[in-house]
Amino acid sequence: MEQATQSAPRASTRKTVSIVRCAAYDPVEIRDALRRVLEPLGGMQAFVKSGQRVLLKPNLLSAKDPKRAITTHPNLVEAVADEVRRCGATPVVGDSPGGAIRGIKRVWANTGMEEMARRAKIELVNFEASGSRGVKFGSYTFYVAKPVLEADVIINLPKLKTHSLTLLTCAVKNMFGVMPGFRKGEQHKLYPMPAEFAAMLVHLYKLVTPSLSIVDAALAMEGNGPSSGIPKWLGLLMAGEDAIAVDAAAARLIGFPDGFVDTTRIGAEMGLGEGRVEELRLAGDAADVRADGFLLPSNRVHKLIPRPLVKLVAPFVWVKPVIDPAKCIGCGFCAESCPVKTIEKEGSVYRIDDKRCIKCLCCHELCPESSIEIKLSWLAKFFA
Repeated sequence: MEQATQSAPRASTRKTVSIVRCAAYDPVEIRDALRRVLEPLGGMQAFVKSGQRVLLKPNLLSAKDPKRAITTHPNLVEAVADEVRRCGATPVVGDSPGGAIRGIKRVWANTGMEEMARRAKIELVNFEASGSRGVKFGSYTFYVAKPVLEADVIINLPKLKTHSLTLLTCAVKNMFGVMPGFRKGEQHKLYPMPAEFAAMLVHLYKLVTPSLSIVDAALAMEGNGPSSGIPKWLGLLMAGEDAIAVDAAAARLIGFPDGFVDTTRIGAEMGLGEGRVEELRLAGDAADVRADGFLLPSNRVHKLIPRPLVKLVAPFVWVKPVIDPAKCIGCGFCAESCPVKTIEKEGSVYRIDDKRCIKCLCCHELCPESSIEIKLSWLAKFFA
């Protein structure tokens, strides 16, 4: 099968990342902000043609209310769908949420997507029920949902959040959701270390490259995201053709140094996009905005240790997930989601076996009660 890239970025705008202010999720406000953020890129008509089937790929990590800042806001998805229809194309919405193993309808309902789809008459595509196709891509094997491979255009709609494993989840990381259900857990098991997991994500992005990424950065998430962090109002939308460039701009916006986020660094090294912010054309009325004081994830500590000291102090610098028994309700979702099955029930709550844990932090990411905390050794706290 040929690479599923939707379209190569156009030379005139490939290094453009547009950032505009969005004062609220009010439908009128967000439609105006969407048109302003797309204007420097040529508008939606530069990416979508009449008669095409356009897959909108939001971040629907878990079945939570949009106010939690975990998922892409439904009003943004609806506004993008309206712009697609103005071009004479047909929008559909699809993702493979972490909570899909317990029923996709619950995710659609709690994230507001079900109500939005009913109101706007948009089809919601169930990646789990649609089947997938195995694609051998270099040394990787990816199982990609068929609706993704069959779409004429993919528009990526990530949420700007920190991430305890990859540090940032934005445009590149959001494409991980094109793989249905447990297939994502397999990748965590195969590539447990942050850098090798990031390399896998970049190769998946190369295989399935969206035509356009529009970032919901109005209500972002700081701290130990992507689900247990702290909602942070930024009041922004971002957009660009090059997801590597979009992520580079997003990383700078919230306080990461250039090259600090592995997916951006690796993607740039592979020639998939521009990872140097100084080489980008930042456009829009918020092009120079910085999110001062934005809390970055604890796991960044591994990158803060001076290189000569890495081997010496590595055994004493650890970051691990720990279940808080006072918050755990015994639902077992963490155990179901663990790719190496290292979480077991003890009495009415669950416990993580540290010796077998691969520190992928899937449990922390998917716990519906935010009962799994990220613990740092004293030396890790020192470097952080």
